[in-house]
Amino acid sequence: MNPDRRRRPWSAPADDAEGQRNRALAAWIDHEARARLLVTRALEVAWMNEAARMLQADDDLFKVEGGRLATRSRALPRLMSQARADEARCLTAPGSDGRTWVLWAREVASAPNCLIGLTVQCVGGAVRFQALIETHLLSPSEGRIVEMLLAGHETGRIAQIMDVSLETVRSHLKRAYQKMGVRSRGELFAQALAFVVP
Repeated sequence: MNPDRRRRPWSAPADDAEGQRNRALAAWIDHEARARLLVTRALEVAWMNEAARMLQADDDLFKVEGGRLATRSRALPRLMSQARADEARCLTAPGSDGRTWVLWAREVASAPNCLIGLTVQCVGGAVRFQALIETHLLSPSEGRIVEMLLAGHETGRIAQIMDVSLETVRSHLKRAYQKMGVRSRGELFAQALAFVVP
């Protein structure tokens, strides 16, 4: 096969509206500033946009080895395994030089070829959510639990760290969600990003 032909993208006839939409969508996603990847549950990389390729070259958060996603964060594989179609799951992960990464994962294609859409964004320095806690009048315990949840900890681990029961953590979290007007971790992250202080 001619190598130049292999690199050229498939093009639909000019009158094929669906083909034009698909090409426009692909170009839009490929040129987005945030890193985006399509990854299988087995962490095989099916596609990545230019921002993700640049991030991989940075080697701060992840790299691709043998077609598989290799991560520095232990929370990222867990996030990928928990991804569902009905809600984007989100977490923060520390990087080098004091950077913090926010990662969203959502199932975009179901079995048998399950694909997870992964979006990665750097938010600069260490993430602090004091403004979020103060704005919503969270108690010190609620604030600490919310911050640990935003840092990627599961409720069981938060209970261990705080040396309280899992039921206590769930109770504080329920009250924090009510005060913040959110119903899920995804909504919590969406709201928390507005309060990120670099």
